[in-house]
Amino acid sequence: MLRVNAREHLAIYGLATLANFLLSIPQSLAVRTALELGINPNGTTASLITQYGSSTGLFLDFLRSGLVFQGVMAVLVIGLPWSASSRRGWRWQYVLTGVFISTYLAYHLGGKFLNALGWIGVLETSGVNVSGVYGDLFWFGLGTTICYLLVILVLRRSYGKLALGRPDGTRLTTEIL
Repeated sequence: MLRVNAREHLAIYGLATLANFLLSIPQSLAVRTALELGINPNGTTASLITQYGSSTGLFLDFLRSGLVFQGVMAVLVIGLPWSASSRRGWRWQYVLTGVFISTYLAYHLGGKFLNALGWIGVLETSGVNVSGVYGDLFWFGLGTTICYLLVILVLRRSYGKLALGRPDGTRLTTEIL
């Protein structure tokens, strides 16, 4: 069951991982700069930094958020072949799972981008020259956007391959919903 369009599903997972990583870089740079200036974050990041020190605590916070993201994406991407294995109504299930993937990815990446912008704003009000950090955020954000668009295109390609025929050779284009 997991071999149905496995290459496309692995590409979706890999592109989502790359997009998340690309936005983590400028966010990490902004937070590290803020910590060097003595600006302390709030929430779980603050408790990890207090417990393990700034470098290790920040790394653990980014690792924790990255693992949560990877877990949610893995569950959603594994849901794609399962939704395609249904005999009746597979199209709606597959499309809905694809919409869940693109929505979660857009929500997560948008939140990460806004978080990085928030840290850059904190740095700017502290008198730090943030032009380099803004530039990094722009370029890494552009790479993230390209990855997101590729995820959408790969999802569409995967659906198109399934619509032409299932792996067992039956045609799906004549199936009545």
